[in-house]
Amino acid sequence: MITHVLRAARERNGLSTDQAAELCGVSGRWYRALENGNSGRHSNALLTKIRSALDLSEEEWLVLYRLVGAQDLPEEIMAPKSNTPVPPRIRTFVEGVEPWGAYLCDYRWDVLAHNRAITRLFPWVKEGVNVMEWALTNPDALTSLIRWETDWALPMMAQLRLHDAQWKDDPRMQAVTRSILSTAAGRRLWNSPNLPSLSYPAAETTRHLVGSDTRLYAVSFVPLMPLQLPWYRFMAVMPA
Repeated sequence: MITHVLRAARERNGLSTDQAAELCGVSGRWYRALENGNSGRHSNALLTKIRSALDLSEEEWLVLYRLVGAQDLPEEIMAPKSNTPVPPRIRTFVEGVEPWGAYLCDYRWDVLAHNRAITRLFPWVKEGVNVMEWALTNPDALTSLIRWETDWALPMMAQLRLHDAQWKDDPRMQAVTRSILSTAAGRRLWNSPNLPSLSYPAAETTRHLVGSDTRLYAVSFVPLMPLQLPWYRFMAVMPA
């Protein structure tokens, strides 16, 4: 993931690895190690300098910071409690969001709560299916998610790779990754050169899907983070 982000930014600016290293104030050897994802953790000051030198977008900066500067993030984000229950009022809020579909998942994309409206779009949430596994491995996803690879699979794979690296010691997170990489499509997408740098769904993006009622829907995903549970994600699915 680091390789994709930094290489894309460097090439966008027409820089060689040595030129990028000079702008960042590091040796060519050090920069190439960073771009290859082999450089370990770094200070905020150095990462900020790299961001300026390569003119990283907000999304690219977030990916870089989370992967090589994560030691400076709050402890509760780095080491969430595996079985933290959803507080009743947050669950009530999620279930009460109408008429839009909504669900709450953790950083592994396991669904923790949902409302009835979301089942018109994604009936499988009632069965406790992992969002990422369903979208990237279930044959039904290929037909119900329009422009499956470009609009759904590639953006979601970029998110998976980020979380896989950030929570590499989490058994459940790694199980989700293994499940997806057990498929040929999953392995191909994992290694795709076309992975976007965006690490979360963009609210202004419109996607299309076929609901359980066979109707075609144009939707936007609006991701929000409960401050009480910063490793969880509330997702509202709104008409685009």
